[in-house]
Amino acid sequence: MAPRHVSVLIVGAGYAGLTAAAMLSLRRISCVLVEKNNFLSRHPRAHGLNLRTLELLRQIPGLEADLHRTSRAAPGDNTVLIAETVVGRPIKTIDWPGGFDTRSLSPASLCSAGQDRVEPVLMRYALSLGAEIRFSTELASFSQDDKVVRAVLRDAQSGNETVIFADYLIAGDGSGSSIRKTLGVAMEGPGVLSHAISILFEADLRKVMDGRGFLLCYIRNPEFNGAFVSCDDPDRGQLNVEYDPARESAADYDAARCERVVRAALGQPDLNIGILDVLPWKMSAVVAERMKIERVFLVGDSAHIMPPVGGLAGQAAIQDAADLAWKLSMVVGNQAGAALLDTYETERRPIAWLSIMRAKENYVERLRIDRSDLSEARGRLSYLEVAMSYRYRSAAISLEEPDDERLTDDVRSPSCKPGCRLAHVPLERKGELISTHDLVGDGFLVLAGPDGKMWVDAARAIAQRSLAPITAFRVDGDIFDVDNAFLARTGLGRDGALLVRPDGFVAWRSASSQIDAEGLMACAMARALFVPAERFLA
Repeated sequence: MAPRHVSVLIVGAGYAGLTAAAMLSLRRISCVLVEKNNFLSRHPRAHGLNLRTLELLRQIPGLEADLHRTSRAAPGDNTVLIAETVVGRPIKTIDWPGGFDTRSLSPASLCSAGQDRVEPVLMRYALSLGAEIRFSTELASFSQDDKVVRAVLRDAQSGNETVIFADYLIAGDGSGSSIRKTLGVAMEGPGVLSHAISILFEADLRKVMDGRGFLLCYIRNPEFNGAFVSCDDPDRGQLNVEYDPARESAADYDAARCERVVRAALGQPDLNIGILDVLPWKMSAVVAERMKIERVFLVGDSAHIMPPVGGLAGQAAIQDAADLAWKLSMVVGNQAGAALLDTYETERRPIAWLSIMRAKENYVERLRIDRSDLSEARGRLSYLEVAMSYRYRSAAISLEEPDDERLTDDVRSPSCKPGCRLAHVPLERKGELISTHDLVGDGFLVLAGPDGKMWVDAARAIAQRSLAPITAFRVDGDIFDVDNAFLARTGLGRDGALLVRPDGFVAWRSASSQIDAEGLMACAMARALFVPAERFLA
């Protein structure tokens, strides 16, 4: 078979790879995803999707609703418990049903579905949008030069090999990434924090749950530490249990022992248990020293491994892919300079560190209060702010002076400064109630205050003249501020404007009107896309 060419080759059908395939295909970028296994994950693993992740995924029409349909949990049921056993008296309740209303923070709502349910939905959407996905196909070898990546793909069953040329390669091949190792990229950080066994089992959990719903339960048992995930399923659950490798090994956890441990964690000594799968793993805290190596990008667990306490690892994988997809699409489509791709590492790597610090803090607070050595100042930043309102700094962001250098924005009182996530503000458009985030995704977005017509005119002139990927709306002109909150939540004056990227982050802001609106906006677009400003000017 003759070699073929695609814009992007993706390796690994996990959260990062499937999200990249869907987001690239949404933007009409040709991509092929290969997965060495012939199946998706059976384990829930990453459990739940947070608000920021869903804000990104909802750019694909229908996806958010379908993800919610995969979960059997009651809406808003995001309780997290710490207890000696699942049926025991809680030591601490971290969240509770209906106890935290997120509607003022985001148009999205939390989804409790596990990875085993989310991945098939992501794959279905990627396929429907035009992605090509091949299972039982491994990356046998690859090389790259300044123009292309040459990859040799091998059919895992027949051994037959084919060659594919791609403009770029996305490595979503997991924590043991062979791509990362081939490139000689080292991992930095504290390293392995603990060893654990993930036990997937079947049992009648209706008695155990007793009508209760919760996202998960951290177990502080005299015999062991661990976490129980309900899987939203009355007949199936997952238990993660730590063990000390100095005294035992993963091989010591045979079916009989796993059954005993599950019963002890559930607090049900007579419950019938069937062990479906046992997966050993290491809880680690490391980040790749580089996430972009010429035309190859590391995403998800291939780029960073973090304690799965608080669910930030799965969110980081999806958010890596979403960030990379819009940048690749604009570079491949000649709408941006290649230097835009350098900002993937510049922006995402610090956020990976921030998430790791918060995940370590969760681990200490929820499971290992004896491990205060793992705690540090960055980890004590608000979990909600780290998960939802992290800040980007790169050459593509027109930072304001002076810059306060905060790592996160305030979720409840957002600043909307450049580098921050766009604030959620309820709006009305053509009689329909929407969010500011419903305007995000299709190229760049200009949002102007009620007296900011000059900014809208400038954006539309730039778009018409240069075919720039930009749309513009004026509050109380094209869209309406139903709660009179837009100016306060965006930091704008009535004649100010924001330039928002396709990922919902603010690239530039002018709090008030300027003499040369078109010139200023052209410069902001040029900086955001690494192209000459003349491209956007008459």
